Amino acid sequence: MGCDIHVHLERRDDQGRYVEIPQHPYDYPLGTRIYTRFAFLAGVRNWANIVPLSSPRGLPYDVSATVRQQSDDRGIDGHSHSWLTLNELLTFDYDQPLYFGEHGRDRRCTESTYRELLDDHFLQELRDIQTLGATRLVFWFDN
Repeated sequence: MGCDIHVHLERRDDQGRYVEIPQHPYDYPLGTRIYTRFAFLAGVRNWANIVPLSSPRGLPYDVSATVRQQSDDRGIDGHSHSWLTLNELLTFDYDQPLYFGEHGRDRRCTESTYRELLDDHFLQELRDIQTLGATRLVFWFDN
């Protein structure tokens, strides 16, 4: 069974509250089923045993009402809820060496940097998300 990511883009409104940036139903930011992305973002489907950017953080306390509702609608089918700021993603040093968990590098992992681990389109997708005005990505996974 496969695993998918559900990414929701948020920005602050005039009152400082987070609101979801509406997306076309067929436009899923970072939504490609690429497990190395999942491993990097939250340690999900982490076959290479890399140290992710962050362990799952849960839904943010100030998540937008629409994103909370979508998470609630997913129920137990959603897991590993998390969020990252766009700034965290854009300022990360992708050329640094990969770091691995307690049991070290999986022998199938031949990449040496985070840039090599991630697909070519990842950073461009982040820049595209930035042009939409997003400041935070809220996401979870299903299987």
